[in-house]
Amino acid sequence: MTKARALFACAVACGLLMAGPTAAISQEARSPQALAKVRIVDFAFQPSMISVPRGTMVGWKNFGSVSHTSTSDDGRWNSGTLMPGAIFGVRFRVAGSYSYHCEIHPSMTGTVVVT
Repeated sequence: MTKARALFACAVACGLLMAGPTAAISQEARSPQALAKVRIVDFAFQPSMISVPRGTMVGWKNFGSVSHTSTSDDGRWNSGTLMPGAIFGVRFRVAGSYSYHCEIHPSMTGTVVVT
């Protein structure tokens, strides 16, 4: 297991990752079965569009020097403020397209496509 994946799994297990529970998305306090990563760099989500199979945990990590959020456009999740170096994850259980943005910097947008 890579160092980054081990840290992410630890954060999940320790309950450091937060997401509002819904039928489609849920926070889980156990190691992720599948993990996809989105980097927050400067003022962009990288990649801005990610496609994952159902059941995948998508993790956002702030590699920038300022705070950001990962906030669903339809209110399904909100990371709260992610300070530089912070991580946040959401497991996607239902196929669909999920748009999100940074509440602090609304021009930052992204999409998770679940197949």
